[in-house]
Amino acid sequence: MQRFLVYDLMPNGSLDDHIFSKSNKTKPPLVLTWPQRQTVIIDVAKALAYLHYGIKPAIYHRDIKATNILLDGELRARVADFGLAKQSREGQSHLTTRVAGTHGYLAPEYALYGQLTEKSDVYSFGVLVLEIMSGRRALDMSSPSDLVLITDWAWTLVKSGRVEEVIDRALVDGEGTGPKGMMERFVLVGILCAHVMVALRPTIEEALRMLEGDLEVPSVPDRPLPLGHGAFYGEASNFATSPTLGGFVFNPRSFLR
Repeated sequence: MQRFLVYDLMPNGSLDDHIFSKSNKTKPPLVLTWPQRQTVIIDVAKALAYLHYGIKPAIYHRDIKATNILLDGELRARVADFGLAKQSREGQSHLTTRVAGTHGYLAPEYALYGQLTEKSDVYSFGVLVLEIMSGRRALDMSSPSDLVLITDWAWTLVKSGRVEEVIDRALVDGEGTGPKGMMERFVLVGILCAHVMVALRPTIEEALRMLEGDLEVPSVPDRPLPLGHGAFYGEASNFATSPTLGGFVFNPRSFLR
């Protein structure tokens, strides 16, 4: 038996075509308004909630990123590309020696130790939320600072009380602006979902309730180590590293708890 995924026509291409400047050279990208970005984030969260809790066994997508989110004619989002997806094993962690996914979106416990859980997708979702809210890529190699990873950059701003600086200027100065408090709440949920420690991330259902205003967003906890730290990529990495942003000393296996 073979399984097929059948999609409706997605005339607006991928989310990647519209949230990053100059990402689509064939036609001018749409500048997504706040209501449109809000809807896309909620759509993706609901899709992941269905994959994690709506079917048995649950499915872990493993490659949530902007290019794998397709937009229909009304700019509603569809999660695509299940080539790396895995079924869960009765709620247990899946350990693998073959780590698959995209740099910048990989949860640290999965990238470092091959531990795959539903919260690996939550981490990738958090990175995606920060991309949508900021218009900045998960990995920004052109950044003048050492904060190459969007998670390091956004976390630093949030912890210094400058959460508004994470938000795309098009959502602040343009026509498609939104309520400041609500947009900041979405940023905070993205930060929580992309926390380096598994236990401090919400489930996707909890994240969805926070996004919809049905659950209070907790304060952003400290993190033990920025993901851009050399220990994350190893000495042979071509990626730039971030300086330690402060925090407590930890055992790297803390990522697993």
